[in-house]
Order: sequence, then C-alpha cells, then structure tokens
Amino acid sequence: MRKIIFFVILIFLTAAMLFAQSPVSSKIDSLTKQISDLQNRLQKLEEKQAESESEKLREQALQTAAAQQEEQPRVFKSGQRSLQAINPEISVTGDAFLQGVMNENGFTKEERAGARFRVIGLHFQSNLDPFSLAKIAIEVHPEGIELGEAYTTWTNVFKNVSLTAGKFRQQFGVVNRWHAHALEQFDFPLAMTTILGEDGLNQTGVSIDWLMPNLFAQVNTLTLQITNGQNDHLFAGELFSFPAVLGHLKNYYDLNPNTYLEVGLTGMVGQNNRRGYLSDSLITESSRLTELAGLDLTLSWEPLNRAHYHSLVWRSELYYADKKLPLNKSIKAIGGYSYLQYRFNERLYAGVRLDYTQPFTEDNNGKSIYQIVPYVTWWQSHWVRFRLQWNYLNGNAAQKSNSVVRLQLTWAAGPHKHERY
Repeated sequence: MRKIIFFVILIFLTAAMLFAQSPVSSKIDSLTKQISDLQNRLQKLEEKQAESESEKLREQALQTAAAQQEEQPRVFKSGQRSLQAINPEISVTGDAFLQGVMNENGFTKEERAGARFRVIGLHFQSNLDPFSLAKIAIEVHPEGIELGEAYTTWTNVFKNVSLTAGKFRQQFGVVNRWHAHALEQFDFPLAMTTILGEDGLNQTGVSIDWLMPNLFAQVNTLTLQITNGQNDHLFAGELFSFPAVLGHLKNYYDLNPNTYLEVGLTGMVGQNNRRGYLSDSLITESSRLTELAGLDLTLSWEPLNRAHYHSLVWRSELYYADKKLPLNKSIKAIGGYSYLQYRFNERLYAGVRLDYTQPFTEDNNGKSIYQIVPYVTWWQSHWVRFRLQWNYLNGNAAQKSNSVVRLQLTWAAGPHKHERY
C-alpha cells in the first residue's frame, strides 16, 4: 500500500514540474526572437545612414570641383621647352682682403698694407642635354677681365669614360685643379706657383677620364690630357707647340670606416722651343722638352655621423720640373708643400701649411725658399667665409724675409657655393 502511495506522489510531482517549466521556455524563445528582429532593424538603419552620408559627401565634392573650374582661367600650353629650364645656372663669388705687411724695412711696391679686392668670379653651368654639360668661369680683376675656364664634358662616352674639351685647369696633383676662392688657404702653395707658374697649369685641349677596374685600390682613376703648350713659364707660351701631354693616376683606399687615403701620380711632357712668327719675325728653334712629375697624398679622417662637426685632413704634394734650355742648359727644380687642417665644430677650422721649393732658375743647387702659413677659417654660413692667415717667407734664395697678415672675406651667391672646379 505504501509503495502505491509513493508512486502516485512521484507521478504528481513530475507532472507539476513539467507544467511549471513550459511557460518559462516559451518566454525565453520569444525574447530571443525579439532581440534578433531588433538587430536586423538596427543594421538596416546603419546601412541607410551610411549611404546617405556618402551621397552628401559626393554632392559636396562635385560642387567644390565645379566652383574651382569656374574660378581658374584657361591655360594654354605649347610643346616648346620652358625658357627658364634652358637658362644656365649662374653663381657669383667675391674675394677681398685686408693686408698688413710687417717687414723689417716696411712695405714694397708689390706688398703694401691696406685693403685689396682680388676677384669677382662669374660661374655659369648648364646641362646641355642628357649627354653633356658646360661650365664657364670668368674672373673680373681690378686689372681687367680674364677667362678662367670654359669647357664641355660628355659623361659616359664609353663605359666609365668621360671626355672634356675646352680650357680648363689641369689635373696636376690636387690643388692646381681648384679655383683660388675655394682654396683651404688664402693662396696657392709656394712650390706650385714657383714650379708650375703663377697661375698654375690652365691650358686648352681635351681630357679623358677613365674610372678603371679595381686593380690595387678601392678606386683607380686615370686621366689623360692633351693640350696646347701655352704656359709660358714651362712651355712655348705665346708660340705654343702642340701637344703637351699629361697623365694622372689617382688611387683611393678605405683604411677604416672613418679614414680614407688618396695617392696620386702625375707625369707631363711638352715642348718649350719657340716656332712661328713673333712681331713679323720668323723664329725657329730646335726641339726642346720640359718634363714634369708630381706626387700627391691626402689622408682624411671623418668620424661616422660626426663628419659635419669634426674632421682632420693632411695633404701633401711634391713637384719636379726639368726644362731644357738652349746651349744644353736646363732648369731643374723640386719643391712641395704639406698642410694639416682640423675642424673644431660646424664653422671653425684651423691649420698650418709648410712650403719648400728651389727657385726656378739655373744653377739653383743649395738654394731654397721656405714659408710657414698658419691660418684660422670661420664660416659665418655656407655663403660667407672669413679667414685670418699669416705668411712668413724666408730662405737663402729669398730676396728678403717677408711677413704678411691677411684677413680675407669670400662670399658666394647662386646655386654653386665656393665650387672648387
């Protein structure tokens, strides 16, 4: 009897639980459906709103474009080259200085204290076409106007070969190639002006530059120049003989990431005998040669990521000349220079140059001239530079000791600031 009662109670409880759960389950299903419907409606509203905003932006862009087209005038273009594009780049450099002569017996006719104006340089440069460019340098001195350089260069005539034709400063060593206003001292080295002439080697002809394969250095460059012998200090001068041939081999070495070395060898030969008419008189002299040799060395230290603030340069050159004269005579002279320059910061440099040379005369054995040249250079900017320099000259071949202090001002205007060549 107890078992029957327990069984009936169990059935009753189970039916009650099932009856109680059915309304809850139906409510959950209803809520889930409502949420899903709301999500669908929200998504449709967002899509409509995005389309509306996109349409507004499109309309605003069309209105703005239409307004700009109405405001801008019509521009007519031709197929001709722009006149500005074919104009050459023009730069102007100025070089002036104050000079104080401190000789024992006072100044001379050549060396007077006071203000001097040295040169205005007019520099023209233009890319003539994709294959060639031209450079012209005109020097305006107080005494007159002089053509410094005028040449055209063709790049990659052959692979790694360029050709230059015209009047140019020749690649005898390093410094002879530079313009005076871009020198690291006020003047050219004494040995260069004594042996190569006051203006150095600046002649008319052709130059071939070949970037050679790496033979015994990181970079090897060979330069061959064939020019008129119009340097009257070394060659025939006004009655120049053709050709005067120069060869220069430059070797570049990376010693470490901060230091590099350049070593150059130069040889040159040309005739110095006069042949031709001079003042309506015919001059014929037997063939005579002038032979030249040079050695240049540059050691440069520029720390990585600091080269704009600190650097050290040591540059030296050696010159030798053998000029044959009539009656089996000759002039043989040797000379050189060496300077050390340190960069203290972005604007301040200081250095000292030592010059030594034999005089360019016959029977100069045992005769010499030396010069000490300390200097300080301050760059006010990339366009304006000041330099204070002292030249002390002496030696047993010097007429007298010479002591001169100069304060130099150089400035540049145009795209090529203080270009060396």
